[in-house]
Amino acid sequence: MASGLDTSKPDDRAKIKNAVNSARGILQQNVKGITSFDAWAALKTAHTDSVFQNLPAAIVEAKAILPEAIAWDKRQAEDSKLRLKALASQFFVASGHAHEDANCPLCESKLSGDKRKALAVELAELKKAATAAERKLTDACAELEKSIRDLIPQTLNAHFALLTTMQPRESFEAAAKERFTQEPAFSTVLTGMADFATTTIGALAAKLPIFEHTEAGEPPDAPAAAKNLFSYITNVLRIVALVDWWAINRQSFVDSWNALKGVADAEGKFPPDSLEGKLAALEAALEKAAPLDDLAKVLKDAANEAEKWLAIHAQQLVREAIAGALEPLKDLRTLVATETAGSISALSGRMKSVLDRIHFKERLSFEDAALSKKSVQVSGSFDHGIRIDASTVANSSWLRAILWAFVLALREQTLETLGANPFPLVVLDDPQVTFDPRNKRKWAEEIARLANSGPATPEAMQLLVVTHERQFFQLLVNIEKLIGQQGMVVQLNKAAGVVTVVNGSSLSQAYQKAIDKNDDSHGHQYVSEVRIYCEDLLKIMLRSTDSQITGKCLSELVPLLTQVVKDAVPPFNLRPFRKLLDVFTDGKGGKLFDVLNNSHHQKDGSIGVAQAKDIRQFWEGTLQTKLHTCFKVFAEYEAYSGEPRLFPWMDNVIPLPAGNAEKLKNLNLVHTGIAAAAKSDGRVGDGLITIEELAQAANITLHNHNAYQLTAGTLDPVATIGDVIIVSNYAKVHERNLVVAAFGDQLLARRYNETEIHPHIAVLTGQSVDPYALAQPVIAPQEKIEPRKIVGTLFASSRLPTPPKDENVEFTALSDLTVVNALLQNAKLFKVSGRSAEPIALDGQFIITQSVAVTPASLGEMDGRLVIAVDENGARYFKRFHRHGPLVVLESLNPDGTAPGELLSFEGVLGLPRLTGLQEVVGILFELPN
Repeated sequence: MASGLDTSKPDDRAKIKNAVNSARGILQQNVKGITSFDAWAALKTAHTDSVFQNLPAAIVEAKAILPEAIAWDKRQAEDSKLRLKALASQFFVASGHAHEDANCPLCESKLSGDKRKALAVELAELKKAATAAERKLTDACAELEKSIRDLIPQTLNAHFALLTTMQPRESFEAAAKERFTQEPAFSTVLTGMADFATTTIGALAAKLPIFEHTEAGEPPDAPAAAKNLFSYITNVLRIVALVDWWAINRQSFVDSWNALKGVADAEGKFPPDSLEGKLAALEAALEKAAPLDDLAKVLKDAANEAEKWLAIHAQQLVREAIAGALEPLKDLRTLVATETAGSISALSGRMKSVLDRIHFKERLSFEDAALSKKSVQVSGSFDHGIRIDASTVANSSWLRAILWAFVLALREQTLETLGANPFPLVVLDDPQVTFDPRNKRKWAEEIARLANSGPATPEAMQLLVVTHERQFFQLLVNIEKLIGQQGMVVQLNKAAGVVTVVNGSSLSQAYQKAIDKNDDSHGHQYVSEVRIYCEDLLKIMLRSTDSQITGKCLSELVPLLTQVVKDAVPPFNLRPFRKLLDVFTDGKGGKLFDVLNNSHHQKDGSIGVAQAKDIRQFWEGTLQTKLHTCFKVFAEYEAYSGEPRLFPWMDNVIPLPAGNAEKLKNLNLVHTGIAAAAKSDGRVGDGLITIEELAQAANITLHNHNAYQLTAGTLDPVATIGDVIIVSNYAKVHERNLVVAAFGDQLLARRYNETEIHPHIAVLTGQSVDPYALAQPVIAPQEKIEPRKIVGTLFASSRLPTPPKDENVEFTALSDLTVVNALLQNAKLFKVSGRSAEPIALDGQFIITQSVAVTPASLGEMDGRLVIAVDENGARYFKRFHRHGPLVVLESLNPDGTAPGELLSFEGVLGLPRLTGLQEVVGILFELPN
């Protein structure tokens, strides 16, 4: 045992027992979870793997191919055109006659002259090994490495890095010590077993065989790719040797492990000089000590109960003394009864006044109240002048109204008699349950009138009202404007001795106090109150996860929240909880969260007014909104018994970015024609179009529009990150339109949708060609958002700086419109007719174009951009432009693969049509401004 443990102490014996149980579990695991043993199991499997047996031959073949690849790489370095020659040689046809020159496979001209004839000879030579000559060394090495890797079993590949450096004997010793000496059960409690294990492991490891393997030297002056392949082959050869070595020596390691752990004999007993034997001896000793531990526990419980009885007995003696001292007061009963009867009779008029204020109108009218021998007698009448005992005919709601009038009248009378209001506090617990529904609002009015009275008014009260009924709460606060702070009262769980009142408005008061006094102690108090407030809300939401939730601090609550979010426990599977967790766990709070978390124990003066200012900014700017949103979701979920269709209707805390409508209004666009599907073969999305010029061009002005830059890929393929979206400030939004909107703390660029089942709900969905990048839809009440219609896009991502990424911001303002001006000023618009331009432009939309000069300088900037290209035959193509030497590749925009690309040329080479005209498609306008 560890030297600090005392077996005479119950707590230390408990530690020993727990350590023995843990050690038993570790021994039962055997070799499970030990990486080295998993690798050795893979070695054993590989030895009998038929595919693995082909590995040596594959390595020999790779070593034979590698020098040839290195030689070709050297020739490629000496001749920069060698790979092009090798590619051309595949199409080279040698001359059929010695006096006839061969044709060039690229330009089809004759290879005449000494230089060209030498080229013909070289092409004929290269044709024999064209594939090897054309291939890069890196590609050849990668292919050879893949051919070797494919023969290695997956289980062996998983431990490849470990096996290339492993010395089995040392790995055995390290793994055994880690399991049987470094685990807490052995290292902190069962230290004797740990010492035994250390000695035994060292002795057993010394007897194990050593793996020896001689590695071949690396070829001198080889290129980096060849060196990497040779290094990989060297590692593979080591593993191949290790597989064979392990097949011979594996049993030595198995025997050593069993000797350390212990193997039971025929009677089930383990050798005493083994871990199993020593642990069995400890378990036997603990079993004998168990009855004594039970007896000690019972005696301790009896002593505790005796101490409790002594305290109760002392309290009982005090109570009996108080009862004796009060005994003489019994003689005052008659006087009290007389005074009470007179007071109650005098209250009748005040009770009528209270009932009149609440418009208490019933057939049975209140007349007066008087004290009888054992009760209060309430009189009423159906007709004026004929009084009866109201308790014989009145219902319970009538009597409760009279009782409330009695209580308020008695308070009024008492304050008048005293001439002062020494204790104005009034506490009401669920008063509405005693009100008749017809009179509930007037009672709320009466209570609010008294509570809202100024301090100088004699009947004023400081009211503390607790209610479970939301309607009555709204009557008091929203209708009758009850002045005061609001809080939520909750019992965290059954184990909590008291309830907690959560009141967030007190935080601003604490902060202001710290600022006014400029006192670091008050600053520390504010930081602590923010932490306690966060802890209280988290405890309320997490109270079902832990019976000891009341004693946990912020650093202990966050892991609980992490677990329920990870397990997708409703309602913690909703997005607001993941966003809150990001603030706690992903470092978004940074050092401020550490200051907040440490405020409950760090009282060394390091947290003061300066930290309070930082925490206030962090709290009100980041944490508060996310925490309150989660709490609203949780409260609604509980109120509706886990109804899943709940959404947090967050308050909008950020507006739409400032616009640039005046600048856009000055730009001039010209509608000049119609781009229609080609009549000969116009398929959906094939990009073949015809251009029809209008008889008279029309000038287009963006009267009231803003331009924003897209920061998220939520509008693919219409627009991507970095592109500009044109937003109308007045166009009516219809279902399925693209829109921008502000909701909560998010700026969204989405497609607008509505549902028939919930017509008041808007669903803002993202779109993407990559399903893994698809944004989660945002669901919001229509009155919470003000969507603005996106009426166009400008393909400006290659011209503008990439915007910063923010998960809550999908578009941002443009501070500089220089690029937008260049794209739109004097741009030509062509109306799309048909579906050839899909999915970029739809039928009825407008392609925004700028003319491009067909010059090397201009074309150098066009790679990857959308264009309308014109060939020498007059055909027009709406495609993506790519330049490859003398060739023009027009890439199809249709993602389904049915529309092919097109090849053009600059000088008509290879019989391809020449490019004669080019217009860059700089954007799409979905509709003309109205």
